[in-house]
Amino acid sequence: MFNKNEKYAYDKGYRITKEGVFKNPEGKILKGYKHNGYRKYKLRVPGDYNKYYHFKLSRFQAYCKYGDKIYNDGTVVRHLNGIRDDDSWDNIAIGTQSQNMMDKPKDVRMRASLIAASYNRKYDVIKVREYYNKVKSYRKTQKHFGISSGATLHNILHRPNIY
Repeated sequence: MFNKNEKYAYDKGYRITKEGVFKNPEGKILKGYKHNGYRKYKLRVPGDYNKYYHFKLSRFQAYCKYGDKIYNDGTVVRHLNGIRDDDSWDNIAIGTQSQNMMDKPKDVRMRASLIAASYNRKYDVIKVREYYNKVKSYRKTQKHFGISSGATLHNILHRPNIY
């Protein structure tokens, strides 16, 4: 469950235009800051000058557009054109994480999946299987390849779709 910082800002009179321009209750344009490519803003917590309500402007735009639906379990805010700092009304939608991933261009999705797969492939499966077939010992195979878990070795040997 997300904090409802967007709701707090909205209730205090902050607004975002259809073009994605964020404004305070007096209508002054606020810039905020960027983090990981997303535009963000922070509001001081009343009575505590060391704490802030942080939120992405895309989530604020989504709150303005969809209300409390953005807080439903499994709901994410999507940038339809894949540009993280484009918080315009027409570019923001809500949906599932799967839909959010499909908003990215195919080449970007493929590159990310190849990178993720390379991180997950810690062991050379063919070499592990060949070694095990030669020594027929879980313990020796684990020690030889630095595999800490018998369950991991079992999965490498018997569940080819995982590794």
